[in-house]
Amino acid sequence: ADCTYRIRETVGMVFQNPDDQLVASLVEDDVAFGPENLGIPTDELRERVTQALEDVGLSGFERHETHALSGGQKQRVAIAGVLAMNPAVLVLDEASAMLDPRGRAGLMRVCHELHERGMTIVMITHYMEEAAQADRVVVMDGGNILTDRDPRTVFAQVELLKRHKLDVPQATELIYRLNAAGCSISGTPLDEDECVKAIAEYLKLG
Repeated sequence: ADCTYRIRETVGMVFQNPDDQLVASLVEDDVAFGPENLGIPTDELRERVTQALEDVGLSGFERHETHALSGGQKQRVAIAGVLAMNPAVLVLDEASAMLDPRGRAGLMRVCHELHERGMTIVMITHYMEEAAQADRVVVMDGGNILTDRDPRTVFAQVELLKRHKLDVPQATELIYRLNAAGCSISGTPLDEDECVKAIAEYLKLG
């Protein structure tokens, strides 16, 4: 129990559906909920709320009603509520699953900015394009670790992932299929730009 308490002091978690995590009708009240329950003094609490909303790109939304926000904005409010508690680690449990592509892109942008400032981000996701942006990818199946390496090394193992009914980024899949059809394109592209570059290099050689 003591170990669990220490983890809760340093780890913040954001869930798949932000509506399950939002507790107040106004954005500023929702973000303040966690640190207020920790007994943070009023002046510091106000500073934390302001900073957390700035961190997620929602400065000026303090008096907005949470129910009127878009899905992506609600998710960012949920993240702000966790950030206001000053966690060392942020865990996102399928946090982008209910967002549209624009919302997912916004969420990833926030994660990159927080990571660049020193926060550890643990993202549980089935979107391989998101996983490809990580420093480290751990692939699990039935509670077992299949592979634990950098994204390029992990997604180069296309056959292994497919055997376990897992996807790879679309760029990686395209090059895999082209090579299976008789091409000989080197490398493991993880995004569209890398894919275009790999095909261009192959066509030059051809």
